[in-house]
Amino acid sequence: MKVGIVGAYSVKYELRSEKEAWELIGEVVRGTLKSVDKGISSKDIDFVVVSNFSDRFGGILHTAPYVVSLVGNPSARGLRVENACASGGTALYVAWNLVRTGLAENVLVVGYEKMSYQPTSAEANEVLMAAGHPDEVVLGAPFVSLYALIAKSYMDKYGATEEDLALVAVKNHENGLRNPLAAMRRKITVEDVLKSPYISWPLKLYDSSLISDGAAGFIVSREPRKFTDTPVYVESVSLVHDTPGVFERPDITELRAMKYAAEEVFRASGLGISDIDVLEIHDAFTISELIAYEMLGLARRGEGAKILREGVTAFTGEKPVNPSGGLKSKGHPIGATGVGMVVELYWQLRGETGDRQIKDAERGLMENHGGTGGTVVVAVFSR
Repeated sequence: MKVGIVGAYSVKYELRSEKEAWELIGEVVRGTLKSVDKGISSKDIDFVVVSNFSDRFGGILHTAPYVVSLVGNPSARGLRVENACASGGTALYVAWNLVRTGLAENVLVVGYEKMSYQPTSAEANEVLMAAGHPDEVVLGAPFVSLYALIAKSYMDKYGATEEDLALVAVKNHENGLRNPLAAMRRKITVEDVLKSPYISWPLKLYDSSLISDGAAGFIVSREPRKFTDTPVYVESVSLVHDTPGVFERPDITELRAMKYAAEEVFRASGLGISDIDVLEIHDAFTISELIAYEMLGLARRGEGAKILREGVTAFTGEKPVNPSGGLKSKGHPIGATGVGMVVELYWQLRGETGDRQIKDAERGLMENHGGTGGTVVVAVFSR
């Protein structure tokens, strides 16, 4: 038995949506159910998993029964998951395991976040810091500063430059121009990135992902061909943890949970990085995408910038990364982020992404991580 995804939907991500969190959820529930090719009834959905980082980004909790009520099947069960920025990937992990173990037949996953619920970026940052190690929180170290430490250490160790980091942002903004669902469809240059203000040296404004609002959803089924002739199969999903504190790690330039998660899904699926045609990677900060290239096996250690400069991960490259625009251009509404990655790969593998379609894409990989890599989810999909 192969578990498959049979429907998916996403709202357009925005820097500040006029819709309330429950309105975003409602649109996604209706859109996801409607997206199923052969149709799906409310009675078919017997479990819902809701992904959301914080009630301070949207103002609501106890969302599972709300989603169940929107589905219209009072006998369905549900729960909410939170794993920082990896909440969406964790929701996939839970749904996949529910279905493949026979505990559920069809699981609706909904991810959302309304980060603009906090009136300022400073207040939003205060909420985000709660996902860090307590010792780092007490010191007042936000995630941008922690990733800045990682970036500085990586640059010292491997000779990468601020220009190399800028190339990640330029690539993903270029990709985002093709995505009507992206929050910031703006072409930028390396010079634009280098001229943007430092947030925490060496990371600048354009090295950082977007505070944004959004929601997305998909359905995981035990009998996918009952609902569509072109399902996208979930080959394997891995969830791995590392120490939550950067200071606890022997080498802060290595997001080792990502490496272990990738090894685990490849071992379980019988696939390797050479088999992957398209990737959605968690580029919360530009340095994290470069390191991800190395942890996932796209590049040797210290050569992430090299394959980026060579165009390997470009839209037209051998291994295109973030055709959606990534977190840098598409946006990062936390609870929706990993869910949106699944949605993007579902559309890519079905050939439904229009101008951003990767030609002949048959297998995709998502990498979604929380904190500074304290939680990592890697999943592999095939058509």
